[in-house]
Amino acid sequence: MATDYYAVLGVRRDASQDEIKKAFRRLARELHPDVNPDPKTQERFKEINAAYEVLSDPQKKQVYDLGGDPLSSSGGGAGAGGFGAGGFGNFSDIMDAFFGQASQRGPRSRTRRGQDAMIRLDLELDEAAFGTTKDIQVDTAVVCTTCSGEGAAPGTSAQTCDMCRGRGEVSQVTRSFLGQVMTSRPCPQCQGFGTVVPTPCPECAGDGRVRSRRSLTVKIPA
Repeated sequence: MATDYYAVLGVRRDASQDEIKKAFRRLARELHPDVNPDPKTQERFKEINAAYEVLSDPQKKQVYDLGGDPLSSSGGGAGAGGFGAGGFGNFSDIMDAFFGQASQRGPRSRTRRGQDAMIRLDLELDEAAFGTTKDIQVDTAVVCTTCSGEGAAPGTSAQTCDMCRGRGEVSQVTRSFLGQVMTSRPCPQCQGFGTVVPTPCPECAGDGRVRSRRSLTVKIPA
């Protein structure tokens, strides 16, 4: 049966990080081997150390809350996050090492960089040889003034995605040769933005941008 780390520290399942830290420190002072050398107390100290390692780390805590065991393949044993540091370090660092930082960690911004434009110009021989200045017309995407780039119709606003709760990504615990690991991917409901637009802007259809033709003067070097 899996260890109830919340019960080990004597905190509620919805306890804040501050409450978890205070509970750990209180128990650590009581059960530290330098204070209480009893072998049974030392085992209890290892338990609270393991519990704090998991519950104080958001990534490990999420794996645990989803029913996984974040310590099963950590290699460092209990205590890597409390007294006596060791092991592989932060759980997210392990994920980054094996999956190339696949998790985007947080919602992506709706502000996007425009694509580079490529335009063909016909030049006279002397223009190509000595350089010149040309006036060109280009189609660009600009911020929609109707919704100020938000993508929502006037009088409405984007709402927090109920699938990812605003994180922009969803996680799942899977089994691999490493043991139980947590992987993340962009939320399919909000496409990674963390918000959804119930009523799209009629001007830009929810994109937040509209096309506009601009006149530019470009200098062509020799």
